[in-house]
Amino acid sequence: MRSTRAGLLARLRAVRGDRGLTLAELMVTMVLMGIVGTIMINTVIQVTRTVTKAQASADSLDTARIGMARLTKNLRSGMAIQRAGLSDLPALSSISPTQVTVYGSLGTVPTKITYSINGNRELVEQWYVGNAASNPYWTFSNTPRTTVVASKIPTGSVLFTYYDSNGAPIANQTSNTEADLIQIRSVKIALTVDVDPARGGGPVTVSSTVVLPNLGIAKR
Repeated sequence: MRSTRAGLLARLRAVRGDRGLTLAELMVTMVLMGIVGTIMINTVIQVTRTVTKAQASADSLDTARIGMARLTKNLRSGMAIQRAGLSDLPALSSISPTQVTVYGSLGTVPTKITYSINGNRELVEQWYVGNAASNPYWTFSNTPRTTVVASKIPTGSVLFTYYDSNGAPIANQTSNTEADLIQIRSVKIALTVDVDPARGGGPVTVSSTVVLPNLGIAKR
């Protein structure tokens, strides 16, 4: 009797010791592991995309701020240019929503500076140095120093808007006619940049309104 009972206990222990996962349990475990893995992968992808977009936006903002600082400084220096026997040339000599030319009071001699957007969607600065011997009826060099101020300007961007002394937009926003140019008292700049569209940060716009304080200055 004792040997029979001992044999039965031994067989039970052997069965319990050899028992592992059933096929159903193994399949459930694999499914759960797959779900957890998918969730983890999706989370990593989403975090990576968010970080990439944030970095792209930050890069665009930095570019726009640097460009805006240059634009506002040089436009604010705008000055009229004296002419012999004629009225002074306006501080701005040519305007459009994507281009402006200004006579700047930035050094020992005036400079003529043109900002425009080229075919590569870059905001380009062309700097024409004044001829010192032409004082007080300034003339300027024909060969500019060219600098790219900002790149990746979205198509259709309105970079410049021109206002009169009452704060109203002047009628002709594209002009090189003195009758239009002498009306301008301030310029709104809206610099939009999208440094890397592929990263999905989207365009970033920095805006500022520049008052032209030196309109009465005809000579240095």
